[in-house]
Amino acid sequence: MTNWDRLEQVIQYLGLNVNSFAKEIGLNRAERLYQIKKGNYAISKNLAGIITDRFPDINETWLITGEGPMSKDKESFTKIPLYNISLDEFDTDLAKLPVAYDLEIPLLSGSDFAFVNQGEAMKPEIEHGSVVFVKEVDKKAVVFGDIYLLISDHVKVVRFIRGGNDNQWRLVAKNADDFDELMIDIDAVKAVYKVKGVLSMVSL
Repeated sequence: MTNWDRLEQVIQYLGLNVNSFAKEIGLNRAERLYQIKKGNYAISKNLAGIITDRFPDINETWLITGEGPMSKDKESFTKIPLYNISLDEFDTDLAKLPVAYDLEIPLLSGSDFAFVNQGEAMKPEIEHGSVVFVKEVDKKAVVFGDIYLLISDHVKVVRFIRGGNDNQWRLVAKNADDFDELMIDIDAVKAVYKVKGVLSMVSL
């Protein structure tokens, strides 16, 4: 496994892309990461330290050498709590929420939690009744055009973030015929979760 293979595995596990990952670890540009992809540089101890300071579950030794597991506690990555409640009842203090199931899906094991989508604002990408897997990200790591769960005191929605200005984000539904655009004050957002994956319900 190459340096880039390991770095890409971490980025995918976190549910980010290269640019948003660069922002998460404090890099102004992703050029340093692209140089690793091109094979011009290896993952330095300094870069590995920056990554593991921001994401302490990542194994620094594995990041540098490829030895051992990617995660320090491999078991902690396998269980994803599923909250079967409406977003109106959602609270950013996850300890207060009742867990319906603990899901074990290796491909999505980097998710913080999952919830059952109610509504049709994001169909067909996210149908009513689909299980949505999300990972919390810093507001500064938001990439316009991606889908996020946004939580504020007055708004709890899954939408595309399509830009805005220094103070507000423009939130857009996929089903734009039936749902209007929203503007939300960035300061009012209590938590932002990147949608990592969607599991649709299958009827037999």
